[in-house]
Amino acid sequence: MANTREIRNRIRSVKNIQQITRAMQMVAASKLKRAQEMVQAAGPYAEKLRLLMNEVGKSASGVTHPLLVKRPVERVCVVVMTSDKGLCGAYNANIIKRAMEFIKSLKPESVRLVVIGKKANDFFKRRQYEILKYWPFPSKEVEVSFVAEVMRFLAGGYEKADYDKVVLFYTKFKSAMVTTPLEAQLLPLESAEADKQAGGSALYIFEPTAEELMQKLLPKYLQNQVYLAFVEAGASEHGSRMVSMKSATDNADEMIHTLTLNYNKVRQASITREILEVVTGADATKKK
Repeated sequence: MANTREIRNRIRSVKNIQQITRAMQMVAASKLKRAQEMVQAAGPYAEKLRLLMNEVGKSASGVTHPLLVKRPVERVCVVVMTSDKGLCGAYNANIIKRAMEFIKSLKPESVRLVVIGKKANDFFKRRQYEILKYWPFPSKEVEVSFVAEVMRFLAGGYEKADYDKVVLFYTKFKSAMVTTPLEAQLLPLESAEADKQAGGSALYIFEPTAEELMQKLLPKYLQNQVYLAFVEAGASEHGSRMVSMKSATDNADEMIHTLTLNYNKVRQASITREILEVVTGADATKKK
């Protein structure tokens, strides 16, 4: 059994770790609040843009665009979005697992990997996967310029026929406790004609023409989808880290309580032993 000094040292160590986990929990909670605001702000814009795409698509029948071209799928670009840092529970493991299930269903030579986040980059590098492009996940707010850079790379590769399909794996944010790994096809874009609502719709007069407007809207729509994935993934990361650090802080409380009880038992046993030694010594002295 450990002595009192060893138990005191363990209690001190656990308390120090608890201070760190509590601080990380508070930081994650603060970042989560901002990330939730970004998700809520991005949602209505994305929905309105989708509705506008639908309406324009109904008037721009037969529109042609490089991002709408469908080819036989021989090469697939798999985009995996994780965090740069750990200590966020199963957040990274869940999305990587989902991506790996998809990758294993393809021929190895047909996979083109694009990774966003250090955790995904480290995972695939250790397994000798060839990575086409790597970006760290934004440490602060997601800049539109950064999203545009990612989108230019993905769209450029698709237009040059480096790959015939682009699939994005990211984590959708529902709440701090609930995040869901998702698989979303980015390219080729499904024609807006396929997303028509049943029944009639309002009549619009387009200036410039619906075809010209569609040419401008398609890249913006795609960029907005990627931006939404970034803010959803960021909120999911902060939510997972907050929950994970809260669990670690609570576990530290339980461990401190257990160690304190153990310390008290060892200390009591030590005091009892010392009293017995004194009493035994006193009795021996009287007999002499």
